[in-house]
Amino acid sequence: MEEKVVYYSGKKIRNLTRLADRFEDTDAMFELGFRYYFGYGVRHNVKKALAWFYNAGIRGDADACYMLGTMFSCGEGVAIDDYEAVDWFFQAAELGHIDAMNELGVMYAEGYGVDVSMEEAKGWWEQAAEAGCEEAAENLARCKDE
Repeated sequence: MEEKVVYYSGKKIRNLTRLADRFEDTDAMFELGFRYYFGYGVRHNVKKALAWFYNAGIRGDADACYMLGTMFSCGEGVAIDDYEAVDWFFQAAELGHIDAMNELGVMYAEGYGVDVSMEEAKGWWEQAAEAGCEEAAENLARCKDE
């Protein structure tokens, strides 16, 4: 059976793995996590996705932190853990990830992993909306309607 070769910006997946492992390339780590999460060019494997996202996240990759928050909040490959989700969303938000800011607003509004605080929720939604997140702007508008 021939080996299926998948390319990432002209490089074989093996090379992408080498970049991630040997050079601690967080873009490569995130790309591998993304591919395993969605099954692009590799077999879908949420556990491997989680591991690659974690490796990128602890090195400060905002997208990886966001994906980890999403996985913990939805229970994808892990048990649902809202406290862990809030931690990862917070790290992503601190790195400027606007969707993570929006998610933190939701977590505060609903009390998932944190005490309910509409003041905190609005603060995160305002930051996200100012950065261009339409969903956060819609969440703010709903607050004003209530």
